[in-house]
Amino acid sequence: MKLKTLLGASLLVAAWAGGAFAQTRLVTLGTQGGPLPSTARSQPANALMVGDKVYVIDAGDGVLRQLYAAGIDLRKVRQIFITHDHDDHNAGWGSLLGVQWDLGIWPVDVYAPSAKSMMNGFLQYFSVNARIRQADSKSGKLPPEKAFHAHDIQGNGLVFKDDLISVTAQENCHYKVDPAADAKRGKQDRSYALRIQTPDKTIVFSGDTGQCPALTAFAKDADLLVHEVIDLPLTREMMRRQHVPDAVADGMMRHMTEEHTVPEDIGLLAKAAGVKKVILTHLVPGGDEPDSRYTDGVRKHFSGPVEVARDLMVFE
Repeated sequence: MKLKTLLGASLLVAAWAGGAFAQTRLVTLGTQGGPLPSTARSQPANALMVGDKVYVIDAGDGVLRQLYAAGIDLRKVRQIFITHDHDDHNAGWGSLLGVQWDLGIWPVDVYAPSAKSMMNGFLQYFSVNARIRQADSKSGKLPPEKAFHAHDIQGNGLVFKDDLISVTAQENCHYKVDPAADAKRGKQDRSYALRIQTPDKTIVFSGDTGQCPALTAFAKDADLLVHEVIDLPLTREMMRRQHVPDAVADGMMRHMTEEHTVPEDIGLLAKAAGVKKVILTHLVPGGDEPDSRYTDGVRKHFSGPVEVARDLMVFE
């Protein structure tokens, strides 16, 4: 499997150099569920390559390095989509924008539930760096506040459309319906699945979500269902190994059980939606356990192909 990943990345670079990108390709840049880091996997991020454009879906820590490792030209990245505002999904987008600004790559648009708030934070922490570099380079760089644009995803429906893709959002079930929690989170704090239509593919990204009836219709007949997955017994075992206090572990396991998805439920969703292929990502715990810990449960209900993603794998 590691060979397949490295070979996929090598072919990606070669195909890019040859200009052979007429069809849709998905690169799973990071496949580890966070927020804790891993030496084996980068945090959640994907690159959707269509024609001569690259669209980034989620941008966890390490996304910039992973784009370079995949041989992707940053000049091709002009849209970034964040499914929800947890740090394992958005911690890397500021670093990506910073390097794009250094290289004179703009405009870049970011779409997220709280994109404007995140952009304000980025512009504030980046301002000193920008001021120094503008003075040093004397290159007349465009000010960052004019180079980058933020767009809040404010509900279900069309988020973005250009000549190659359309992106539609559907609120998923990652944030449990709880009036007390909703009051603390705020109305803008939402989590979304994304359905992306390209000239030759329909790809649905579940985002982080628990069991969610709304996703059945949303994922209907998709070519690829890119879905998060968790193994609950292994996750609890991991917490014990890391000596997480029982009271803390109990709260974390409640979240993991109610607001993430086990393999069997992914299989039921994939079957009901009639998707053609399932790609499992955002693995928790995402250690050295065999793929079968995740795929067997899906296959109990779904007869189509199921694959566990690793960093830098390429799917067509």
